[in-house]
Amino acid sequence: MMRMSDDRVRELTAALEHDEGLVDPTIKRVRREIPAYEVVPTEALVTSIHRNVVLACRTLRAGVVPPSSEIWQAERTTLERLRQGVPIEDIMGGFRICIASIQDRLVDRAQEFGVDHPESLTLTSLLWKLSDVFSARAASAYREYGLSHAVADRRRRDEWLAGLLAGTLSPTQIEQGCIRYHVRRDTRLRAVCTATLSEAELDQALNLINQGCRRSNMVLLLVPSQGRLVGIVSGPPPAVPGLLVAAGPEGPLGRVAASFSVANDVLAAARLRHDEGVHTLESLGWRVAVPRAADVTALMRARYLQPLRDTGAFGEEVVESLRCYLANGRNIPRTAEALHVHVNTLRYRLARFEELTGRSLDDTDTLVELSWAFHAETAAPPVS
Repeated sequence: MMRMSDDRVRELTAALEHDEGLVDPTIKRVRREIPAYEVVPTEALVTSIHRNVVLACRTLRAGVVPPSSEIWQAERTTLERLRQGVPIEDIMGGFRICIASIQDRLVDRAQEFGVDHPESLTLTSLLWKLSDVFSARAASAYREYGLSHAVADRRRRDEWLAGLLAGTLSPTQIEQGCIRYHVRRDTRLRAVCTATLSEAELDQALNLINQGCRRSNMVLLLVPSQGRLVGIVSGPPPAVPGLLVAAGPEGPLGRVAASFSVANDVLAAARLRHDEGVHTLESLGWRVAVPRAADVTALMRARYLQPLRDTGAFGEEVVESLRCYLANGRNIPRTAEALHVHVNTLRYRLARFEELTGRSLDDTDTLVELSWAFHAETAAPPVS
C-alpha cells in the first residue's frame, strides 16, 4: 500500500516539475500581491519558481523537510532579491505565494494520479513546513548579507573620508559622498585627528566624541585609521578626558585636506607637552612649527641649554629655574615660591644663565628662542 502511495506521489511530483502552467499564474499573483516584485525581471522569477518547484517536489518525495542548511535555494533567491531592492519580508512573502501556488496545483492534479484527499492534506502540510524552514534560511542569509553590506558600506565611507582628507577626490566623488553621508556642501568643517590609541581606547574615544557631537548637533565623520581617529567635524571637537585631539582650521569642504595637514602638525606639536585636551593652531601658535624645524631646534638647544648642562648639576638647576621663570610670566617672587628657593637664589641662577650663554633675558629674541628650546623638550615645566 505504501509502495503504491509512494509511486503515486512520484508520478504527481514528476508532473508538477514539468507543469509549465504553474509559472505564469504564480508570477502574476506575486506581482499583484507584492508590488516590490515589479523590479524583478521575469526571467529571474521564472528561474526561481522552477527552483522552488524542484525543491518542493523533492521534499514531497522524501516525505520530510530538509534542514535549513541544505536549502541553498533560499539563500540564493534571498541574495538575488536583496540586490534587486526587494525587502526581506517581501522575499519571504514571495516564496509563500509560490508554495501556495504549488499547493493549489498539487490539489488540482492529485486525483489525476490517484492521490486521495487525506494524502493531499499531508502533502500540503509538508509544503507549509518547507515554507517555514525556507523562511528561516532566508532570514539567516539576510542577516549575513546585512553584515557584509554594512562592512562594505563602512569601507566605502572610510575610503571616501580618507580621500577627502588627502585631497584626492574628484568633485563628483565629493558630491556623491556628501549625499550618501548626509554632509551639506555649504557646511564649514575642520579636520581632526587623535594620538595613537589601543583598539579598546579607539572604540571608547569614538563613542565619547560621537556623544559630545550629537549633544551639540554637530556633523561628525570619524573613523579609525592606523591606530588613531581621523575625520571631519562641523565645530570644535568635544574634549574627552585622557584623549589628545588636534583640530585643523575651519573652512569650506574644499579646504578639508589643508585643514587635515595643519591638524597633523598641531598634533605633533601638542604631543611634545600634552597628554590630553583639544589643541588647535590658535591655541599652540608658533609651537606648531617646532616639530618640523629640527635644525632650528638643534640650534636653540646648543645655544641655550647645552652650555648650562655642560656645568653639571648646577646647570640643571638653572635650566629648571628658567622653565619655571617663563611658565610664571617672568615673575621672580612667584617663580621663587614655586621653586621653593629664595628670590636672591633665583636671581643668581638667572644671572649665571646670561653669563654662560652670553644672552640677555631682557632680549625678546632670547625669550622666544629659549621658549622654543623648552617646547621641544618632552618634560613639562614646573607650575606654581
